[in-house]
Amino acid sequence: VPASSNLLRALDSSLETVVSKVSPAVVQIVVTGYGRSESHGHTDAALVRQRATGTGVIVDPDGYIITNAHVVEGAQRIKVILPPPAVDSPLELQPIHAGQILEARLLGTHKQSDLALLKIEATHLPSANLRSDVRVHQGELVFAIGTPEGLRSTVTMGVVSSLARQLEADNPMVYIQTDAALNPGNSGGPLVDIDGNVIGINTLILSQGGGSEGLGFAIPAAIVDFDYRNLRKSGHVQRVAVGLRTQNI
Repeated sequence: VPASSNLLRALDSSLETVVSKVSPAVVQIVVTGYGRSESHGHTDAALVRQRATGTGVIVDPDGYIITNAHVVEGAQRIKVILPPPAVDSPLELQPIHAGQILEARLLGTHKQSDLALLKIEATHLPSANLRSDVRVHQGELVFAIGTPEGLRSTVTMGVVSSLARQLEADNPMVYIQTDAALNPGNSGGPLVDIDGNVIGINTLILSQGGGSEGLGFAIPAAIVDFDYRNLRKSGHVQRVAVGLRTQNI
């Protein structure tokens, strides 16, 4: 067997291992609520029932789930659909059964970072590692796992395009930029490195037509971890202030 073929098989096996490690912790989020309908560019006064889907990642086996704040904004009811068990045959159907669908409580949101924390009543769940201590490098391989356009358990691959990308000059929020394909429904899903570490939470895209153009952005794991600990503790995020003073030297 040619050496190049063996290298490709080794790479393929490594990628499969990473995906199988993280995918069980990635869930679909279904939100129902009410909003104002739009027609011909005008917003109607009447409220209509709306339904939206997004993605979340289980960060604690006891049912704590991180997602985007905009995914659950205006929600009256939040359901979480757990991923189905892995199957060996691509032709084997995987219908959603009642045990996979769980009601979720919203514990808190932080709109500045666009993060939210959900809780489902379940234990011993597969969870993903939020690794705020892992260094991220421009050009490294990454995976986005989520529910684009409602298609559950979808994996896309790309690279880290840029680090600490600031999209607005007057907004201190920074992102990891990636060209891994992101589309509506990927919001709240994990951006994962080749070791299976969650290095960010996918949150937005820059697009002229609404689809993926290779300009996706994820909230860095350090920010996610900080917000998660605060939301779990108190339901909101404490603003951090650093006191400075000048001194002649």
